[in-house]
Amino acid sequence: MKTRILTAVIALAIFVGILMLPPVVFTIALAAVILVMLYECYTATKADNLMKFVGGISSIIMMLVMCFVLKSAELSLIFVFMAATAILLLYMIIIVTRHGKKSYKDILASGFLTLYITVSMWCIWFVKEFFGTEFMLLIFICAWTTDTFAYFSGKLFGKHKLIPHVSPNKTVEGSIGGVIGAVLCCLVYLVILYQLPTNDFIVNASHWVVYFIAVGLVGGVLSQVGDLIASSIKRDEDIKDFGWIFPGHGGFMDRFDSVMFIAPVILIMIIFAMIAF
Repeated sequence: MKTRILTAVIALAIFVGILMLPPVVFTIALAAVILVMLYECYTATKADNLMKFVGGISSIIMMLVMCFVLKSAELSLIFVFMAATAILLLYMIIIVTRHGKKSYKDILASGFLTLYITVSMWCIWFVKEFFGTEFMLLIFICAWTTDTFAYFSGKLFGKHKLIPHVSPNKTVEGSIGGVIGAVLCCLVYLVILYQLPTNDFIVNASHWVVYFIAVGLVGGVLSQVGDLIASSIKRDEDIKDFGWIFPGHGGFMDRFDSVMFIAPVILIMIIFAMIAF
């Protein structure tokens, strides 16, 4: 427990420091995290070196297109087409060269993981770039407070197993506590934002209260779904954690599994809020 808490405090301090970086440096740092997460996934699923290399190159191509090219409307379509073509060709090469050595299903699964991790993490970049750090933090607050409250609620009140064949330690009581904790922390975060003079977007406070409750509910549920998906992969591969870089917590994938799953959904909810409010 002490190791887990100490690691969380140190990781949080590093995370806050990364948020203070200039936009380009932040983008590079995020890309580095994505590559580490891909490596952890490929290692867990026993992908060979060629698949790791192609997955990394594909992710870099996608990040370059999504982070820089899409800002130019004139170039967007042609570069998206070129990037998609290049990535498809890379995976076709793998299927041909690995015929008889690797199942095409394994190759397609690696391709899906590359797409899922890269696009989900890109949503975080998009929120920070176009809606500000305040909204980007909402994604992490929702995911990580759900995880924290679910953990302690399960320890204190957990009696009924949630999905024991996927994650034996998760309980129904812990899951409910996680959602309640996410809603409460989202509301506390709204109060903090409301006090800041720079957040002039909060015009109608009652609308934003409803919105932050909705984010807490949706994010609290879906972040646990993302965690369960990651748990099912780990059980299939017979591993405890994806990585080891965070003692007591595992690797980057173990820390970001729930964040990745809710980032696209919260991005959509943010866009809706900006239009509606």
